[in-house]
Amino acid sequence: MESLDRQIDEALADNIAPTASIAGPARMLIVEADAALRQSLIEALERRHHHCTGVGSVSEARSALARTSFDVVVLNHQLVDKALLELMPLIQKTSPATKTVLIAEQCTLDDAVQAMRCGVVDLIALPVEMEEFIRRIDTALLKSRADRQRDERLLRLKKICRELNVARHEISRQVDALCGDLTAAYQEIADQMNEVAMASEFRTLIKQELDVEDLLRTTLEYMLTKTGPTNAAVFLPDSAHSYGLGAYVNYDCPRETVSLMLDHLCQAVCPQMADEDEIVCYADAREFAEWIGIEADFLADSEVIAFSCQHEGECLAVIVLFRNKSNPFSEKLAGVIDTMRTLLAEQLSNIIRVHHRARPSWPKEAADGDLDYNDDINWGFEGGMAA
Repeated sequence: MESLDRQIDEALADNIAPTASIAGPARMLIVEADAALRQSLIEALERRHHHCTGVGSVSEARSALARTSFDVVVLNHQLVDKALLELMPLIQKTSPATKTVLIAEQCTLDDAVQAMRCGVVDLIALPVEMEEFIRRIDTALLKSRADRQRDERLLRLKKICRELNVARHEISRQVDALCGDLTAAYQEIADQMNEVAMASEFRTLIKQELDVEDLLRTTLEYMLTKTGPTNAAVFLPDSAHSYGLGAYVNYDCPRETVSLMLDHLCQAVCPQMADEDEIVCYADAREFAEWIGIEADFLADSEVIAFSCQHEGECLAVIVLFRNKSNPFSEKLAGVIDTMRTLLAEQLSNIIRVHHRARPSWPKEAADGDLDYNDDINWGFEGGMAA
């Protein structure tokens, strides 16, 4: 960009203070049928160190113009009178900065007007003093070089504009990418802040629960606010290799078969999930059934999420969520579940430490002694939460 800035400064300086000089050799084309006059004009110009080409006909002039770009073309009016309208467009096409000067022994006002309309910059009447001729040619040369410098500046400016346009598109692309990165970073930070706020809220709720039954009730209540209506089951370990139902929410399962279904789910899922650190999610219940190694017709057309709550390498609970796949779980739910299961495992560990024991049927101890937690007992929730 520094080089580009320097080019812009130079181009602007050229436009602010354009300069043109007649110093230095120029390329001249003399079109004159009179060989003596042509030679005298060439000698006068060459004494000024200009490079001159002399021709005696319009066809030779066309050939010379096709081969070389000239600064000034000197034409005899009588020679090109009929071809003036044809020759001048050729000059302007091949070299727009080239200036044309007419020399004529006799020239009417109409001839002069026609010549000016064709682009002729000067009309010199013959005979003319060589000093006057040179002065008039120098004026034409000055205009030619000024136009040539202008054209060069325009070319430079066009080049700079193209480079600026490329740089603008590149900067725009980089800005778009940066904005995308900033948006993604902001969203990530916002999600992290939401997770922190959620974790703080959930920790505050369960810290006050020192009874397993109340802890599971509070956990499922809070989890339903994040998942929406869903079937949920919490399984607790009652021995090294055995799990039992701790609490459940019945959203849309038949009441007559829910007990058998949960028992079947406990025996199939818990051994698989006890040592599983990751959150398992299956959009197709048939794949989930293959993973746990059983037939799971009761989960047909369901999306299933299963995860364990582990603390210091020990599985303290296994939770299974499932509902019809027509109402899929949100992808953002994984972060919520991961945070909640860690906090739940910590609180379960605290309760165990407080009571100095981990009984197989913690929720049963909190009841009157004869309450069967495999029964579909409504805790007052529309979804049918039970424990």
